[in-house]
Amino acid sequence: MRYGESVATQLQDPFGLVGTTLDNQYRVDAVIGEGGFGVVYKGWHFSLEQPVAIKALKVLSADDRRVQDALFAKFKDEAKILYTLSSQSLHIVRSIDFGAATTPSGHWAPFMVLEWLDGCSLAEDLALRRRARMQGRTLDEALAILEPAAQGLSVAHQRKVAHRDVKPANFFLVPDGDGLRVKVLDFGIAKIIRDGEAAGTQSPFASFTWLYAAPEQLDPRIGVTGLPTDVYALALVFTELLTDRPPVEGRDVVTLLKAATDPTVRPTPRQRGANVPDAIEVACRRALTVDPKGRYASVADFWQALATARQAPRVTHHPPSAVSSMSMTVNPETKPSPHAPPGVGISRAGSGAPAAPSGHAQPLPPMGPSLATGPGGHAAPLAPHPAQPIHAIHPMSAQAAAMSPPRMTPPPGGAVPHTMRVVRQPTPSPGPSVGMVITILAIVLGAMFMGTCALLHAAC
Repeated sequence: MRYGESVATQLQDPFGLVGTTLDNQYRVDAVIGEGGFGVVYKGWHFSLEQPVAIKALKVLSADDRRVQDALFAKFKDEAKILYTLSSQSLHIVRSIDFGAATTPSGHWAPFMVLEWLDGCSLAEDLALRRRARMQGRTLDEALAILEPAAQGLSVAHQRKVAHRDVKPANFFLVPDGDGLRVKVLDFGIAKIIRDGEAAGTQSPFASFTWLYAAPEQLDPRIGVTGLPTDVYALALVFTELLTDRPPVEGRDVVTLLKAATDPTVRPTPRQRGANVPDAIEVACRRALTVDPKGRYASVADFWQALATARQAPRVTHHPPSAVSSMSMTVNPETKPSPHAPPGVGISRAGSGAPAAPSGHAQPLPPMGPSLATGPGGHAAPLAPHPAQPIHAIHPMSAQAAAMSPPRMTPPPGGAVPHTMRVVRQPTPSPGPSVGMVITILAIVLGAMFMGTCALLHAAC
């Protein structure tokens, strides 16, 4: 599969560029992709004798020469930004050239010439997994896939450049030996974040995908579109990798707007059904805050938080249904010890009484600035970990851990029922100490002596 060629036969050529040559240098061979912002062609570089990708920008109306000049000046700025970013990071698709052409159909269209990639987009990969009814990647797998993309976005954020359309379709997977290289596509809609930009302002080149849009993109009153916008979208993609489910159910505008702006229900990994440690959930919850000011300031900060969370001990909680099956019973003749470990349901054998509520996820700690930034604002590389499923561990208090294990006694007849009987030996009461006995004897003898003295005094 090559740079979207899987759907090439289904696409039309809206510009009529197939078969033409651009700038006497680039032959246009076929349409390989189309979106709301542009059309991508497969081409051939005559000088380098190598395949290239050519992206022609869709312009609604640019018949006026002054409008064309203004648009091309903006497009030139974006092309220069992409060239600079791709020179600084191998994880951003490399820019080769840019220009503008009048198509055979009479339309004016600026275009970019990009490196040709063999592989498929992350969106295509997710679609294949869903058709195969797969149930999400492990935490290690999801982090490994997104780490190169996070590094590429971090390079852009260091230069105050926001991507503004982070989504699986803009992450391209390139097979490389035993692994994958990931390239970030479509920085053409980025813009430099200008100091003093008013909240709610929109670039004329603003573009985004509704399913991965941040709240401020859907409602400019919420805040400014900028670097935290990419943080929000990357957290959605991370959640999607963990679940193999879209980050939001439904496709209508009302559903998507409510999902993005409702502060009480955030599309975090746990909310979407993934079993992740507390620290990972905390980092994603902050990244998906409705107010962009409450999120991490950049992708580098968010990725540093995930890296730190990944190193934390893996302690997760059983769902209620799993813990209820772990309830114990006690011998009807034996009263439960007042020192029974908290969080363990105890019921009488055969009574059918449900176990006490236990095993529910404890409230997550408040999200403070401790996970916000790493040294120098750079994302720290993750230490290698074997890919393995995350196992739930029932929490045990220090008090319970310190207790000696109970003595298990089978019932008469030697048969062990499904519910193990737990009999705790009563703790013997400690006897009186030697010091206490001596104290009591001294008090008694003193009282007798004083009583004797009182009788003698009375006789006198």
